[in-house]
Amino acid sequence: MRVILYKSKHGSTRKIAKVINEYIGDCLLMSINDIDEDVLLKAQVVIIGTPVYYGKLDSDIVSFIKEHQELLISKKYCLYVVGILQSEFMSYVTQAFDYHILKDIQVIAGLGGALYYPTLSISEKMILQVIGKRLSILKKDKSDDIFENFNNEEIEIFANKIKNL
Repeated sequence: MRVILYKSKHGSTRKIAKVINEYIGDCLLMSINDIDEDVLLKAQVVIIGTPVYYGKLDSDIVSFIKEHQELLISKKYCLYVVGILQSEFMSYVTQAFDYHILKDIQVIAGLGGALYYPTLSISEKMILQVIGKRLSILKKDKSDDIFENFNNEEIEIFANKIKNL
């Protein structure tokens, strides 16, 4: 059994979990807020999805990985990172984890990200305005409520590597 464990504040990490499941098939999707320890114990593969918020991996996911290292090492576990700055994903990962954790991850990938403007809080919208002026990847048109730069090729590669574990 494969489990995709994710954290998704605005829905993009969950969306990628569903896409990964379409490629792999037969995965159980589980939010970190609804962890079933018995299911995790039975899983052969655990795929963990984390969003990037304010230039860092989600703290709940980071804590889960650090606190459950023994369980995860006994499984084959993988990590995918969802963030609009896809090329920066490894810097986020190496800031959050040291070598002793990273060496046990079977497959790791940055899969792009999304901004769903209507779901953002006021503070998130203000921060987005500031960074949006510096990031040419964000659309300038304010009528666009959704920005996605998911990398479908990377998602498929990631899923196929997991299939082969």
